[in-house]
This record gives sequence, C-alpha cells and structure tokens, in this order.
Amino acid sequence: MSRRFGIRFEQPVSDLSPAAVLAEYRTAPGLYLHLPFCQTICPFCPYNKVRYEAELAADYLDDLEREASMYLATQAASFLSLYVGGGTPTLCLDGLERLLSRLPITGERAIEVLPKHLTRAMATRLGALGFTYVSLGVQSFSPRVLRRLGRPGTVRASRAAIETALGAFECVDVDLIFDTAYDDQQTLLDDLDRCFEYRVHQVSTYPLMRFGYTPFGKGDHHRDREHALLRTATELARSHGYERRSVWTFNRLGAPTYTSITRPYYLGLGAGAASFAGAVFLVNHFGLDQYRRAIGESRLPVARMARLPGAAAAVYRSFWQAYTGTVPTGGRDPLLDHPVSVLLRDLSVALGWSRRAGEAVTLTESGYDRYHDLERWVTYSLIEPLWAELMTEHDPPRPTGSGSDGGTQ
Repeated sequence: MSRRFGIRFEQPVSDLSPAAVLAEYRTAPGLYLHLPFCQTICPFCPYNKVRYEAELAADYLDDLEREASMYLATQAASFLSLYVGGGTPTLCLDGLERLLSRLPITGERAIEVLPKHLTRAMATRLGALGFTYVSLGVQSFSPRVLRRLGRPGTVRASRAAIETALGAFECVDVDLIFDTAYDDQQTLLDDLDRCFEYRVHQVSTYPLMRFGYTPFGKGDHHRDREHALLRTATELARSHGYERRSVWTFNRLGAPTYTSITRPYYLGLGAGAASFAGAVFLVNHFGLDQYRRAIGESRLPVARMARLPGAAAAVYRSFWQAYTGTVPTGGRDPLLDHPVSVLLRDLSVALGWSRRAGEAVTLTESGYDRYHDLERWVTYSLIEPLWAELMTEHDPPRPTGSGSDGGTQ
C-alpha cells in the first residue's frame, strides 16, 4: 500500500468484479486500450512498454480480448469513445481487429501512429477498422532533436505521414516535444510553424518529462523559459488561425479536439492502463506475466486501486478539466459542482488564473502558466512514483538462497 496526496493506493480485493467497476460510472466512459509493444525503446519514454515479439504480442491480444469480454459480459458496457495507445499500436492491428469488431463505441475512434508506419495502405486499413482520429508521434522536424530522443523514423517520413493523414482522417494531431534545458525556443516554433502550414487539426506540444527510471533520468526544468516559449507559441498559433485549447495543445479554429487525458471518465484495458470512474481510480498490472496470470485466473488484472472521497474526486476531476482551459459551471457534472470544485474555481478567478465567461471559467495567460507548472508537479509527485512502483513488475525475480544478500553462494 502507498499513499500520495492523502490517497491510498492499495491492492484490490480479490473479488473485484467488472459489474462493480462499471457501476461506479455515472455516465458511459471513454475506453482506452494499451498496447505496450515497440520495435525500439525510446530512452525518454516513461510509459509502460516492452520490446515487440510477434508471439508475445499475439498472446497479449488474446488476453486483452478476454479482459474486454469480462466487461462486455455484464451487458452494461458502452463507451463514448475509443483511444488506442502504447507502445506502437500499429504493430498489433492483426490481433486488434477481432476485438475492435466487438466494442460498442458510439463516438470517435482514435489511435496513436508512428509516422513511418502511416503509408496510404495503412491509412486505408485504419479507416476500415473505424478509426477517425490519429495522433502522429512526430516529436520534431529537427534531425538533431530526433537523434537525441532516440526516435525512430525520419523528417521525410513524418512529412509524408502528415500529408497522407490529412486526406484520410477527420482529426489529425501531431505530437511535438520540447526541452528548454537542451534547445532554444526556435526549434519548437519552427516545428509549430510547419504543422500550422500543413493545417493539421491539432498540435500537442509537450515539455520533455524526465522520469527517474528512464535512461534519460532526472533533469532540470526551466519554468520561466517554458512559460515564455508557450506564450510565444500561442501568438504564433493565433497568427495562423489556431487557438490554445488546453495547456499544451493548439487547435485549428472549428477543428475537433484529439485527447485522451481530458476524458472526464474512462475505462482502461491492457497492461498499465488506468481507469477513473469518479469515486474510484484503478491501475492495471504493468508486468505482462502478472497481467496474464490475472486473466488466466478469470479476474480483473487490477494492481492498485484508490477509493476517492467526494472532495478528492472533485479535486482530481477539476484539475484535469482545468487543463483544457475551460471549466463549465452549468451543472452537467456533479463533481464539477461539488463545493470543493466551486471553491477552486472561485480561488482561480480571485488569483487571476481564470476569468468568468458565461457558464464557464476560462484560463488566463497567467493561468496557463500556473497549470503548466501544476501539471508537471502532479506528474512527478503522483504519476511517476506510482508508475515506478509498478514498473518493477518487469524486473526478473531475485534468486533465493542462503547467502546474506539473498542470493546463492
């Protein structure tokens, strides 16, 4: 058991049932599927991933379908959207196809795509599988930055993928990474300018997060430089007909939004996936052996769960809603109308972080700066320790014996 922010993350009770999990949702959730396989492992990436092996991936897809079947058997499962992430999901489309045909999805279907994979044939196949939104992990159009990140692919492949995607999908997001401790602001601005010229629907600009368990390790952040860079990026976006629609995203005016983390409520399936139902937060096993063992025993592969009292759930929900830049006040979500949420909104307005705009409050320029800092603090204080703890499931078991160090002599 561990405790962070006053929230206890515990191992779940053995009889945790799919019906009980689904009963926690006040409305139909979004569905997230995690496919952890990559052909190469990027040294900066903190997400749960393993090196791709065809047989391992095929077994995993069987288990993923079995996990989904546990929820689908309740006849209470329906989902407002689908998001497939990883890892590199396009490595696993053969195994994913059967599962996708069974999922009751009423909204968009989104998937993360490695740019070099998005040929015209791949775009056609993704469309046939029902995907309408794609996110391209471009990260940068600078060969120097790509080399530093250990990112597979080339600038030419990224440009070709964008051109292909724009003719095939309703929403095309391009992910970019910036690191003010390594690079000046011009690289990101040049990358943004190229995306805006392509007229992609959305550009996501993420500061490089330095998780201690990755090969990149911990590193410094330069908050003032990041604030200044994102403010300049906002002005550049406006000059191209884009708006800042969340702390780290810019959208073409009138374009749809590509998002995973700002879904209000979501159910996660797969090794390392998380679920948020309002009063409960769940995280699946990261290790494939532990995940498979749970599925083989016909139980949910949940490794940690936290029961969130009303105030804690309201804070969590309000924080991620504020990340989008707009918090509605029209009474559509009980957690956003909780007294704690109302207090947080009033405080944000009083501090100048947001302003009232009809039945909502919207972030000010100062508010975007503050939430940029808060998001990183939450990432390092809550997410990184939890993930680091669960990443140890990938470690090989330690030998036992009579030696003083626990090993054999």
